[in-house]
Amino acid sequence: MNRQLLFFTLLMLLFLPVVKAQNSTSSPLSIFGIGEIETRDFGRTTGMGSVGIGFQSNNFLNRRNPAGLTGIDTLRFILDVSAGMKFSEFFTSARKGRTMDFTFKSLAMGLRLSKKWTSSVGLSPYSNVGYQLNRQQVIPGTAEITKGVYSGEGGVNNFYWANAYELFRGFSLGVTSSYLFGNYTHSAEEDILTKKETYQVGKLYFDFGAQYSHWFGQHTNITVGGIYGYKSKMAIEHKKMIASNYSIEQNQRMPDIKLYIPESYGAGFSILRNQKASEWILAAEYQYRNWSVNRMRYTTMTFSDSHTYSVGLQISPKKNKPEKNFDFLRIHLGASYNQSNIKINGYQLEDYSISFGVGLPFFTYRGGGSPSFVNIAVNIGESGTGQRGGISERYALLSVNLSLIERWFAKRKWD
Repeated sequence: MNRQLLFFTLLMLLFLPVVKAQNSTSSPLSIFGIGEIETRDFGRTTGMGSVGIGFQSNNFLNRRNPAGLTGIDTLRFILDVSAGMKFSEFFTSARKGRTMDFTFKSLAMGLRLSKKWTSSVGLSPYSNVGYQLNRQQVIPGTAEITKGVYSGEGGVNNFYWANAYELFRGFSLGVTSSYLFGNYTHSAEEDILTKKETYQVGKLYFDFGAQYSHWFGQHTNITVGGIYGYKSKMAIEHKKMIASNYSIEQNQRMPDIKLYIPESYGAGFSILRNQKASEWILAAEYQYRNWSVNRMRYTTMTFSDSHTYSVGLQISPKKNKPEKNFDFLRIHLGASYNQSNIKINGYQLEDYSISFGVGLPFFTYRGGGSPSFVNIAVNIGESGTGQRGGISERYALLSVNLSLIERWFAKRKWD
């Protein structure tokens, strides 16, 4: 084990238990469905609006489109670990509040197994639940006030195995096998009674991708890609417990909750251009998810189809003439717009964000390869229904991705 791999192993042993114990969100909107759906990938392209459907690179674990994995160099093993810190300010017609969350975002590794076949495994959040609401209410006809505390925690995780195969030069197909698992709870404490509902998720799911990449001369490359995921029914195990200060009044298994993983599809492209010394990549994509197939209704919320639009730019000032580590520096800019999967009081939740970041190389560059990277990104945005629905969130999200890039299977030269 060399010094880079040893460094990453020690870092994960110290780092992951700490961040996994933290809340992933403090959004009151995570009370609905299976929680707040994670839409960002928290990898190399987070500062580029999390593009990936039509993006390919020889040192990028593409979680957006499995077909993009075939861009990984034959001599490289990649190990990624990511975490994020989010500062939020929530507004409603009656109040506002501030929160801060720090949590694990992803762990992944991948390599090319043969000339045509590339594989990657990873763990990332699929959805997050985390909120606490306090309510006071006057009992009609009296001066007494009842107090209630409503809270939720947990979420659904995604353990995945992605595989890509290059059918012919430049054209690849990919499939991701995902196992969604986890549990979340909703609790209500009212006077002497406590009600706790627990939900358990376990579901195997597949989605697919394709990419075609072509060089026009020596200085321009265009990559296009598409993804598809089919609709799949998920049964969520539901348990309910009601207790007083003195005893458990009720503890039973409830009927399973029926929820669909929605049908989804997306398309994207990227344009790479080599200058005399520098390189830039422009990428854009669109993704659709049919969440309205779920007919579950709450007092104020219904499911709605989601639409995500993203655009990103990467600039590498000295990429074509690297002489030292810092010459591999990458600058990222991006923007995204997301129509969420829920409506509040008939108005769809929307999210606007801009992003920027840098990819900082570290460890010694020995020539003929690529160093490892620390990718730092900041997303600044606002989500909500605006004044129409009376709820909104302004946030700043700082994410850090450590990407170890190792040269494996290279033949050693002896003097």
